[in-house]
Amino acid sequence: MNFPEFKTTVLLSYAFRPLFLLLVIQALVHIPLWYLMWQGYLAIDWPVNPALWHGHEMLSGFAGAAIGGFLLTAVATWTGRKAVSGWPLVLLCLFWLFGRGSLIFPLAAATASIAYWLGLLVLMAREVVLAGNKRNYKVVLIILIFLLLESAFQYAFLNQADWLREIVWIQLWLIVLLINLIGGRIIPAFTRNWLKLHRPALTDRQLPRPFGKVDLIASFTLPVFAILSLIQVAESLLIASALTAAFFQIWRLLRWQGLRAIADPLVWMMHLAYAWIPLGILLFASGLTDILPLSTGVHALGIGTVASMIVSVASRAALGHTNRPLVAHPLLTSAIILISLAAVFRILASTSANNLFLSSATILWSIAFAAFAIRYVPILLFPATDNSDEH
Repeated sequence: MNFPEFKTTVLLSYAFRPLFLLLVIQALVHIPLWYLMWQGYLAIDWPVNPALWHGHEMLSGFAGAAIGGFLLTAVATWTGRKAVSGWPLVLLCLFWLFGRGSLIFPLAAATASIAYWLGLLVLMAREVVLAGNKRNYKVVLIILIFLLLESAFQYAFLNQADWLREIVWIQLWLIVLLINLIGGRIIPAFTRNWLKLHRPALTDRQLPRPFGKVDLIASFTLPVFAILSLIQVAESLLIASALTAAFFQIWRLLRWQGLRAIADPLVWMMHLAYAWIPLGILLFASGLTDILPLSTGVHALGIGTVASMIVSVASRAALGHTNRPLVAHPLLTSAIILISLAAVFRILASTSANNLFLSSATILWSIAFAAFAIRYVPILLFPATDNSDEH
């Protein structure tokens, strides 16, 4: 049997390769490690609230690698320029790696973590500005906000400030807003393409609807609720805002006709990930009004929305940019289902003292990302054919 030869030129040919590899490592290492820490099996002298450290590592670390890998790969398509590759990716990955060491060497890790977002900002700004791609200036603005938030978090972490929770919440909502923005582009587009190819008899009204008033209202009411949740307004206003935002997110999702594409896991898994947004909004509001623990909403969004969408988009990007068929593998389908099940069990763990729920969530998450790794790590490391560097 002939195995493909590993080449660093392949690994560094696109940003998604090394950065998606790092997010897989983070998923497989951090969550089991965090479980052991949280259960007291590993004695840690915590400088801050450990749950906030964990949340930051999953948002700035796990999701941060996914954001960098996706955006630096997609920007080549958006601008028509050559993909970011080579030594800038090496530096970016090194910054990301050193940034994960906050419990060992906090100052160096803080500097590296800020440098990661600064590097991502510089690379993205260079690409869109040189191409005159004004449509995506807002994406650069979002990365700038990530950089400012990371700087604020690291300052608060090093000085043990008492406003870490608010920063982590803003990071979470900013990622959800980015999913709302990018997902609003790619989910209906990919669904429409699949339906037109596989179900040509469908009429325009049966295909995903074009961007319209519902999308605008959904994209407006989501950040409104996020802001209201941060400033902690009156409960009646918060609940009304949550119900409104959730309603329009559901309406928006239904307009994308996901049920008509249920035969293709690569399509429906994106709809499933997005469906966690309205549920997360409602659970988050329930937490702020003391109906349920706040952790239910945090994990509905963090696992259900963010992790599921990362796996959905990463798998499709890895296949498409390596010239492989856009066909889901059973391991991928299993992974996406297990991630949603992990979200369910983690929500149950927040509402119950039964440790079985938390253990189950950890096991399901670990199996999910092990399945994802078995399928996709070879795709990230090796070319589709022995004689292709896939530039």
